[in-house]
Amino acid sequence: MASALPIGGRAIGEVIRRSASLERLRRAIGVIPIEQAKEGDCTNQSSSTECNQCKLDQGVLVPAVPRRAVRRENKVNWDYQLQIANMNAGPERFSYCDKNTGLPITDFDTSLAGRAWSALKGESQPDAEQLNLLEWLYGGVYFDGFWRAQCTVVDAKGRYAQFLSRDDGAPKLGFPSRFVFPGMIEEAGRQIAVINTASPQGKLQWHFMEIEVYRWASSSIPPPVVCVHTPYIQQVVHA
Repeated sequence: MASALPIGGRAIGEVIRRSASLERLRRAIGVIPIEQAKEGDCTNQSSSTECNQCKLDQGVLVPAVPRRAVRRENKVNWDYQLQIANMNAGPERFSYCDKNTGLPITDFDTSLAGRAWSALKGESQPDAEQLNLLEWLYGGVYFDGFWRAQCTVVDAKGRYAQFLSRDDGAPKLGFPSRFVFPGMIEEAGRQIAVINTASPQGKLQWHFMEIEVYRWASSSIPPPVVCVHTPYIQQVVHA
């Protein structure tokens, strides 16, 4: 769930709040390339072999920088990120890792019940504050996961519905409309810019835990990002 950086200001927030057209959003933040190769179009490639290669596999599995702010109260969002990252991953495996060493941390439960059970068994459990996540770094941009067989990088969005109006599904006034959702659009722009270097094979999917956020994204996040609603499956994360 690559963190969305605050951008823009009142103007962007008002544009989103008033349900401006997608094209106006594109012009407002300037994230859409003028020309974009069609899927499978090898016209501009030097050879068919180069065209058919998955350039996204040139990325690396590394601890996220800056460290993801894993806390007990928001851990469900990071669990969801790993669910999406590992849904079709392989041989790569995405997991929590130690924030200092970068080594994977597996088979743990930071819930109160889980920690109590581990204490009874004499097993130690990591504090959430000691955790980071392994992500896919390609072209200087972090993605939550990489599905090698599909040549697809993925991003996961957790609990953002709290920032949307129940009346019309638009971002609430204030912080959500000024920073949270414009930040998502800016993040999409950064990812689109780098995914275009992996065309025509490279693809980008965003998965949304909550249907309300998926609906907003479907009309606000520009292509080639493919938006998908994928419910969260609660489980103890294994890496």
